Amino acid sequence: MKIMKLTLAALLTASLVGCASTPTTENVKDVTISQPACCNAYSEFSWVPMSGNSIDFAVDEHSQIGDFPEGKSYFAGFVLPENIERLRIDLKSWMRTSGVFAPKVLLLSPTFQVVESYELTDFAFKPSSLFQFNSYHKRFEMSQTATPYMVVYSPLEYREGQIEVPHPERIRAEELGLARPMVTDPVIQHQKFGSLELDLKPVALRSYRATAAPKSAVAPTTTTAAPVVATTVAAASIAAPSAPKMLPESEAFYNSQIKAAVESNDMQKALTLMEEAKRAGSSTAEATFLELIKK
Repeated sequence: MKIMKLTLAALLTASLVGCASTPTTENVKDVTISQPACCNAYSEFSWVPMSGNSIDFAVDEHSQIGDFPEGKSYFAGFVLPENIERLRIDLKSWMRTSGVFAPKVLLLSPTFQVVESYELTDFAFKPSSLFQFNSYHKRFEMSQTATPYMVVYSPLEYREGQIEVPHPERIRAEELGLARPMVTDPVIQHQKFGSLELDLKPVALRSYRATAAPKSAVAPTTTTAAPVVATTVAAASIAAPSAPKMLPESEAFYNSQIKAAVESNDMQKALTLMEEAKRAGSSTAEATFLELIKK
């Protein structure tokens, strides 16, 4: 019996050592960007007007790639609409189980110079609510005269990082003044892609002059239409020569064909022949047709 116990203990120890020595595979996140950058300067970026109350957008494989001082990054570019002088923005980057886009924001001047930048450390962690995920959150303002352009991207240093977020049960216990529960705070990996949202609140509006007006608004149609038509008609009447007089042989041919059509009761054909003969210069086709239908 003692030998059996020792044997079982040895087998158990060997199995534990074997499990401990078995290599584990971990998912290595890919935060590198091998595709070429779309542009060499901020002025070459494409911009989305910030209209409406909010904009949900994603930075994904279809987004633009910019070459920033820290290296390449997928990004989104936005511009103030012309009717807004100052705009308050709440930028949120949602934290999902698949990861989060760790943002950096550049505010650019009308000449595309960097005026203001917000690092990841400037963003606050915003806990989840009933209808929203955890998020990175930052509130700031843009102005038409100083900072009409905004770029949201994520440097490689950010993409390689992660964030440990408080467990919902721990937050609940702290709010209720209860003892801290034995839970592990989840870790969210920073990624090169992510889902974000802009909440927009105009602070000051501005009026502006349209840079280009439609042609119809410049040239009134009521005053020019009549002369144009009159000129066209006059030109047509002058340019179109009168049809030459039809030869007697042709007159006789058309009249015979009109007569045959009327006698066969094919009035549509007779009318067509009469009109064709008149256009060709006949002076007797109409009289022939009228004379025949009187009989």
